[in-house]
Amino acid sequence: MKKKTPLNLQETHEALLGILLEFDRVCREHRFRYTIAFGTLLGAVRHKGFIPWDDDIDVLMPRPDYEKFIKTVSRGGVLNDHFLLSSDRGKNAVYPFVKVMDDRFAVKSTTHKEVPYLFIDIFPLDGFPDDPKKIKKLYKKAQRNDSVVMLCHYSTVAGVKGKIIRFLAAVFGVYAVAKSIGEARSIRKRNALAAKIPYDQATHLSNYGWGKPCTVLPKEKYESLTELEFEGHYFSAMEAWDEFLSVRYGDYMQLPPLKKRWSDHSMKVYRNQ
Repeated sequence: MKKKTPLNLQETHEALLGILLEFDRVCREHRFRYTIAFGTLLGAVRHKGFIPWDDDIDVLMPRPDYEKFIKTVSRGGVLNDHFLLSSDRGKNAVYPFVKVMDDRFAVKSTTHKEVPYLFIDIFPLDGFPDDPKKIKKLYKKAQRNDSVVMLCHYSTVAGVKGKIIRFLAAVFGVYAVAKSIGEARSIRKRNALAAKIPYDQATHLSNYGWGKPCTVLPKEKYESLTELEFEGHYFSAMEAWDEFLSVRYGDYMQLPPLKKRWSDHSMKVYRNQ
């Protein structure tokens, strides 16, 4: 049995950066488009690297590139040793997006079910309407599917959080319903919903973001790319990063109060030896 050595936050950042560099290498070699996003994009702009208390990396890919990336990597021989790809479809799917993982680092988390290794998240960008009412309606449909997936995830976690979730699920009788529907089925429905507006016909793009409103922008805002510095390296980023961050975070250059400087991933990382 392999011994697991815990990593501190700086070591976790170094390991995550290694996964991002591997992902970036594949994208450059195969000309796949992507943009760093969310806290990773904010970190690049505000800190030129990780937000000091953050412990993950997020990337957005246009749906055509996302599908090509999965197909190319799944054939094998593309990712270097130790790197592997999760599944976002089929009977084993547990998330409606993929993760690139590094098997040299194990994770123990109360929020990331069935993810054995350290990872970065790769989210697809899909077509969206430009009508706010239609956007809200789409998000509500996505949220219903995501609620099933997330309930299945969180109902199996350990500790106090898991006990509370299981108790509430039992009281309201929703866990049995969620399990009968299943994660994979809900993810298939989510992916079908994302395909309602074909990418090549879309005028606006966004990611469904676990049923939570993300940042819907005109297509060209996401597709016009530049590069931003992140931990001494340069990665692909949308040119409209200021607009994206402003819409999502408001005054994003202002640091949050000390009590909010923490990560909500509840994740511990270990080096496999």
